Amino acid sequence: MRLGLASCVVLASALLVACEPPPPATLEFVDQSPASPRLGEITTLRFRAIDSRGNPQAGTTVTFKLQSEVPGVTLNPTEGSTNVGDGIVSTQLVANGRVASVVVIATAGDKTAVSPAVAFAGAGANGKQFTFQCGEIAGTASGGIHGIGAYDETRYLIAGVKLRCTAHVADRNGDGIAGAQVSFITEAGTLGPSSSSVSDVVGNAEVLYKTSYPLPVETDPGTFTWNPPNDATHTGDYIAPLWMHPFYWTANPIRDYGSLINPMEPRPEPFRDDPIRPNRRNNPRDNLVAMIAITTGEEGYDDKNNNGQFDEGEFDPKFDLTEPFVDNNDDGTWQDTERFVDTNGNGKWDGKNGKYDASTLIWVQERILWTGWPHPLDRDETALNRSPIVRQLKPPVGTTLILEHFTHEEAVFLLTDPWFNRVAQNEDGDGCSGGAIGPVTVDSLTQGIAFTYPSFSIERFVLRDQHDPASVPPTPAYAAPGIKFEVAAGCKYTASPEDGHVVLLSSPTITGRVF
Repeated sequence: MRLGLASCVVLASALLVACEPPPPATLEFVDQSPASPRLGEITTLRFRAIDSRGNPQAGTTVTFKLQSEVPGVTLNPTEGSTNVGDGIVSTQLVANGRVASVVVIATAGDKTAVSPAVAFAGAGANGKQFTFQCGEIAGTASGGIHGIGAYDETRYLIAGVKLRCTAHVADRNGDGIAGAQVSFITEAGTLGPSSSSVSDVVGNAEVLYKTSYPLPVETDPGTFTWNPPNDATHTGDYIAPLWMHPFYWTANPIRDYGSLINPMEPRPEPFRDDPIRPNRRNNPRDNLVAMIAITTGEEGYDDKNNNGQFDEGEFDPKFDLTEPFVDNNDDGTWQDTERFVDTNGNGKWDGKNGKYDASTLIWVQERILWTGWPHPLDRDETALNRSPIVRQLKPPVGTTLILEHFTHEEAVFLLTDPWFNRVAQNEDGDGCSGGAIGPVTVDSLTQGIAFTYPSFSIERFVLRDQHDPASVPPTPAYAAPGIKFEVAAGCKYTASPEDGHVVLLSSPTITGRVF
């Protein structure tokens, strides 16, 4: 038989002819599809046989195997025959479980072809990996801005104050998911231009939030505890996020400043009667806005055997989810005035079902704070205002401050908004400075973006004799009895990192003499 001609075997009984071509001159890898497979997806790898004349060779038997065995990876089929016309043969890979990388070896006769490494990463969205935060404080798609200025001093809404919020969608291995559809619902304000967004290549789904009607739901003063209810109908969330410092709450935090507080004990929420609006009692959570992000995925679980998939005995109650709902009153469970998503379509809100769900609506909550700033009626104690929200600490009220030649003194006061929340502070230059009448200068000691929102802020600035000690010749001191000065420092607060308006508030007035 001449080289290059197929050998044929005649099966007389069946009148069939089976022809097997000689081994190919070349066996080559062609491609894989998809190029970046996810866990659980079928990936097709194609190889081509070429004969001695450089043409595609049909009918060649090709076997496939993994270069090294990888748990959870299936190769099928392990043998195939090249096509007529293009000489191509294919096999398929499926990886279930953990992230994997495999190489496939194709063999035909004495010829082999090796695929590039095929990396599998990513599965469906996982409840343990779902994150939702607002405010870009550490670069694009980061979170950490908690308060925005939403009211003026009369408690009137300032509409259109904006904040960017981002949901991070990832699989059980922490790999970001592209193309996940994420929906958002809020208690107050609006999410625009729509309430859903498609995640990008690193699993980020961004939405723009802005202040508008409806307003946040007002709440009765509650109590913070480290052990909130966590059962079939309660999420286990704290009554207030920890960035509000609820573990330091007292009934009147301005009055009680400096008193000994045990953060381990249940803490009563602050409250004050509003001196402007009749029969209104203000507390911090009146302006705490709940919002949720929702997507399709699996609930979290404890992968005890590290095989990347749920097995019997790996259910963990802490990852069991209720149907999504917007917790307007912060009590950790659904009330009939709160919006929810009916996952199973039975016309009512359902709590946790006590089992792992491989495909359901997973969701996560974010909370932000709307703040205002003091009206003159809020600042000092009067018959209408039993709980003033500005308190001078240093120098003591009524003191005439004496500044010696070339010296300086620190000034400190407490400030909160009408609901016992610190005023929104969202720009690096926010702080207190200026405002001097007389021969002194005023510089900020504390400025920048607020990372947390306790019931008040501690504002500090420094007063200096305006004389320069480095001047030549030295500037002489003022003659007794010195020169009078008066300082009401201007304190700057930026409502939002997204083109937020700026509010200027005056510190308590300090008077004194400089020598």
